[in-house]
Amino acid sequence: MINKCKTLIILVICASFVLSGCTNSANTIGLNQVQIQSNKKQEDISKILKEFLQPGAEFITLKKEDHKESIFVEDIDQDGKQEAFVLYRDTKENKQVHLLVLKEEGEKWKILSDTATGFNTLDYFKLKDLEGNNNKELILGVSAGDSEVKKELFIYEWHKSNLVKTVNRSYEGIDIADYNGDKKPDLLIVDGERNKLQTAQLFSYEKGQLKVLSSVELNPDSFHENIVFGKLADGKKALYIDGGLGAHSMLTEIVAYNNGKLIKVGKEDDGTLFKAYPLYSRDINNDGVVEVGGMYITKGFEDAAMAEIPFIYTYSDYRIDGSKQIIEERYTDNCKKFYITIPPKLYGKVTVKKLDNGVSLISNLDEKTLFKVKWINKESYVASNTKLKETKDTVFYTDTKEDLSIPNDNFHLLQDEF
Repeated sequence: MINKCKTLIILVICASFVLSGCTNSANTIGLNQVQIQSNKKQEDISKILKEFLQPGAEFITLKKEDHKESIFVEDIDQDGKQEAFVLYRDTKENKQVHLLVLKEEGEKWKILSDTATGFNTLDYFKLKDLEGNNNKELILGVSAGDSEVKKELFIYEWHKSNLVKTVNRSYEGIDIADYNGDKKPDLLIVDGERNKLQTAQLFSYEKGQLKVLSSVELNPDSFHENIVFGKLADGKKALYIDGGLGAHSMLTEIVAYNNGKLIKVGKEDDGTLFKAYPLYSRDINNDGVVEVGGMYITKGFEDAAMAEIPFIYTYSDYRIDGSKQIIEERYTDNCKKFYITIPPKLYGKVTVKKLDNGVSLISNLDEKTLFKVKWINKESYVASNTKLKETKDTVFYTDTKEDLSIPNDNFHLLQDEF
């Protein structure tokens, strides 16, 4: 049975040099692990934070970033003196996100402001020169909770030793990059109201305001579950939106900039973009190109109930013209949490045979067994069989002695992939 799994991870970083009440020690980092430009600055900022932040405060970081950082130090106004921006949560104050601003003054740091955002989850943070005048704006995205689709975007400019808010608007997803090739960063923003109007819009930032450069409508009925910014196979920057439709179907909408405007890549009736169950877009082979997840019904199950169909999953690269290429096929068992990658020469040629506590992949052409896996409790496993993988309680094995067309190394646990 297809299992719809959503993994929502909140990474809350506890500052070990500040806190007395933090228990999430697995995610604890100290100031010496935060990238600040010199040890002297580390010591100075650390001293001020010890005095200012109350016990129980937590540093917070962006959950989507591999590099975890809570303190950002830059000279954003090019006056020769650096500013420090600290993201933290005060657990005694409804756990809302705070933005603390410090300014370098001689050999010391001075706290200029401490802004409570009114929101509990950090979604986006960037210091970026949006206008091309060498002064950087601060872009902050927050939400009421990690599962909230709607978020709030703030843009600040630096004026007279303080941050001044210039933009405050809702959004679902945001990316800042040069989409139109004018050597200036653009803001690609997904927003709207479900069942009415949903859009992806490209903006420039000019004189404290967002100016619309191009807009494209999205499916109004889609409930956006996964938004990924990446590249197409031909190198074009693109936005991938995986949205739920109806009871269990999913539509992937790809937005890119081409010939002076935003467009949607491919057609909604494309068998990969529209799929029977959720399968999220991601860079499955770590080559910088985002693959779109799709699936097809295996031979012999055309008339089976949807919940009983063992789908073969596909991951495909798209180009700006809507053409696509399959990068990987796999059989995935979401209940037992494993998958088997299929060699390219067998793409579209594999079906599934269910066994007692096992499954075989079978050739569509001659019905030969291509791969077989069984599972059993650890205490019942017989060592004479070939062990493929094991978990805490289960051994996955094959009792086939001859070499098959799909090697044993093509068997993987889902937990190893993530």
